[in-house]
Amino acid sequence: MKHTIEQITPSRVKVTVDLEKEVWVEAQEKAFNKVSAKVSVPGFRPGKAPKNLLKERVNQEAVYNEAIDSVLNPTFAELIKETKVRPFFRPEVAVTKLSDTELQLAYTIITVPSAKLGTYKGLKAERPADVVTDAEVEAAVARRFESNAELVLVEREAKMGDTVTIDFNGFLPDEKGNLKPFEGGKADNYTLVLGSHSFIPGFEEEVAGMKKDETKSFKVTFPTNYVKELAGKEAQFTVTLHEVKEKKIPAADDAAVKELGIKEVNTIAELKEFEKKRLLEAKVRDSEERFYNAIIGQIVEGSTFTLDQDIIANEAAQSENNLKKQIEQNGLTFEQYLEITGGKIEDLRATFMKQAEASLKGYIVLNAIGEAEDLFIKDADVDAEVKAMAEQYKMKEEEIRGFINRDLDGFKNNLFQKKVRAWILANSSSASAKKAAAKKEEAPAEKKAAPKKAAAPKAAAKKPAAKKASK
Repeated sequence: MKHTIEQITPSRVKVTVDLEKEVWVEAQEKAFNKVSAKVSVPGFRPGKAPKNLLKERVNQEAVYNEAIDSVLNPTFAELIKETKVRPFFRPEVAVTKLSDTELQLAYTIITVPSAKLGTYKGLKAERPADVVTDAEVEAAVARRFESNAELVLVEREAKMGDTVTIDFNGFLPDEKGNLKPFEGGKADNYTLVLGSHSFIPGFEEEVAGMKKDETKSFKVTFPTNYVKELAGKEAQFTVTLHEVKEKKIPAADDAAVKELGIKEVNTIAELKEFEKKRLLEAKVRDSEERFYNAIIGQIVEGSTFTLDQDIIANEAAQSENNLKKQIEQNGLTFEQYLEITGGKIEDLRATFMKQAEASLKGYIVLNAIGEAEDLFIKDADVDAEVKAMAEQYKMKEEEIRGFINRDLDGFKNNLFQKKVRAWILANSSSASAKKAAAKKEEAPAEKKAAPKKAAAPKAAAKKPAAKKASK
């Protein structure tokens, strides 16, 4: 097949191909028969009229379009085989020459991202020692008992921390000052935890102090970063309180431990050991993840990439669409979400673009390392994982294989990611684990953790894969 390749950018190529005359003529013939089969000629059944009569009635443009459609994918598949170009998206296709005897097609192809690795072995990153303090254990035990607390009815004024059942009805003044109900401002038998901050500022504080069967009216002001229809407006609410419940936290003794239903944990001492082990495992996972991400960051920083901007933009757009779906599931529009958060669509999209680029580059270097170190998944890797899963879930290996065969490529890809991750961890080192542990032991007192900032929406890392060509 006669073709030429033009490198437009490092991540885009233009492949121009001239179809063989015989192939193009045959495609037109088949297209003509398909189009003419729907044409009616007086005195003949559809498609059975003489060809010369059909040609007078068949639109040549329709024949060309049908013939072009029929050769696009086979031609592209043959081109990929001959040129070894690896497409990421479906190519853009342009017809650059067209006649009864010739067809020239130009495929603009965005190629699969790649990386030229810098240093990726023997890297170091900080990883503080994983230590669980007595105070953390005590707090975990207290949370465990609190989560198992019983809600009991009480005959007293409601206070912060109580769970109350209320009816409420909200009103806003119209242009004449008359109070009118507003959408979303009414509910009956609503369960509210006072102090949860699930209502607008001031509402829960007004309910605190109310007693059973009491009705109260009060005014609160919506925040300025609320939905446009309510932002900054003063509303009047009428609330009727039906019941007050308080948490009855069980005494921290062995009997209460047994009520928790934790396997092989029957005493306070055993519960503390259980929580200490659980906290330590969580800290190990967290510190390993931070260490791993730091190493990946260094690898990305030292590598050069062939990564088309359209791939990044596509990834960012998917993240934006996912966020919109989540917001809609919570009963808000995307515009209302931006009003409430005070965010700007431009800033949000810039964040998604940045996150998408980082995520894609991280994935690309994993593939590059896997290729450089020959870490691709072999049958023996699959067999070993199937055996381990069968033992873990107490199932037969045949049953496990039945599940994984539904998406064997996805299963192998997950194994590949785990294998590369294990290799990176094994070939990297902690720069200051001992130093960090020593500092922690020397510290005179525990510092309180700084408040965490709200995390920005994350872009889901999509795994680059070649797409099939089609028009």
